[in-house]
Amino acid sequence: MQLMTILLLISVGLSFFMMGYVATTPYQNRKARLCFAMMLIGLISLMLELAIFEEGASFLYIISLSGPLSVSVPIFFYLYFKASMRLNDKFQWRSGIHLIFPLLYLLTMMPYNLLDEAGKQWFFASIYTNEPIPWQLSFMPIRFTRLLLISGLGSVYLYLSWRELHIEINNKKSDVLREIGRLKGGFIAISISFAIVFSFFIFRLPHQFTWMISSIVLVVTAISSMIFYYLPVLGKKITIQDRTVEGPQQKTERPAAPQLQTHKPTDKQYRSSVTASQAEQVIDNLLRLMESGIYKDSKLSLGKLASQLQVSTHHLSQIINQQTQGNYFDLLNEYRIESAKQLLIDGKLSVIDIAYEVGYNSKSSFYSEFKRRTDMTPNKFKKSQLS
Repeated sequence: MQLMTILLLISVGLSFFMMGYVATTPYQNRKARLCFAMMLIGLISLMLELAIFEEGASFLYIISLSGPLSVSVPIFFYLYFKASMRLNDKFQWRSGIHLIFPLLYLLTMMPYNLLDEAGKQWFFASIYTNEPIPWQLSFMPIRFTRLLLISGLGSVYLYLSWRELHIEINNKKSDVLREIGRLKGGFIAISISFAIVFSFFIFRLPHQFTWMISSIVLVVTAISSMIFYYLPVLGKKITIQDRTVEGPQQKTERPAAPQLQTHKPTDKQYRSSVTASQAEQVIDNLLRLMESGIYKDSKLSLGKLASQLQVSTHHLSQIINQQTQGNYFDLLNEYRIESAKQLLIDGKLSVIDIAYEVGYNSKSSFYSEFKRRTDMTPNKFKKSQLS
């Protein structure tokens, strides 16, 4: 058994182990986990095909699965990356549009799949000797056609994933900014891999160079697993047990919690099924969420918070109004402005970067809220602290 075959089979085993990790990890939403698992299945099928290359009947049959699955690898990587970056675990039918190419690939393979073993052997023998074949089989994607599809789709979906990453960078997600170095390296390495696959198609390298494709598949599998491992925060819903943001340990000052009213409201004040003890528990969990950094999400809403705390939006709004000195927006802006103060004092980020870092979508909204709460502009506040 050749060394490359051994490496491919080892990588298959590690990929199955990775699938177990993907299925059990709490650090990604379910849509991201499913898409990544489907991508791994595609890579596993391709590695098995390469491991048993020219091994008789086994190769003739596994190509029926590895063909469409390997073409879908770039697509599922993009769907995983998008679901992870946007913290979106909802399955939408429009995502199925991306699977058109694998389905078309599967459709064109149907005449080949209906052949018996002898027919499949005759088909490949005819292809290699340039003999005529029935028109139904002429649409069957052969090796070089598949390389073109994989490299082409890989380039398109890698660009879409890169674009998705920059959308989040523009929103100044702190966890993205910390991991951007690793992610850039991963994207560059995968891009080089697809470029090599494309050159394989251009120069029509003979089968003796299959080891090169095998090496690329091993690299892409390893890098994809690395990206999944280093992207935990983006696909994780912050829970009430989290005291700090997951990811690389970085000590940051947390803003003080807004001052709560000292009185304990009675059950009648809520005019609902929420009791005073339940309200106190909800507000305690809410403050834990805020301390974990959820306020930095520029798309955060009262509905998202209510979903995290497993209460209705109406009840959460009522509890915040009763137990704090303001409403939901007052509480949210309190944390954002307090965090901005610490960052201004630290002096490592510009004012506009700080605005996006703490969760604001525009510089003007940050300036107006900061001035309303401190009676000075961010720049003036920064100068006053330095002096």
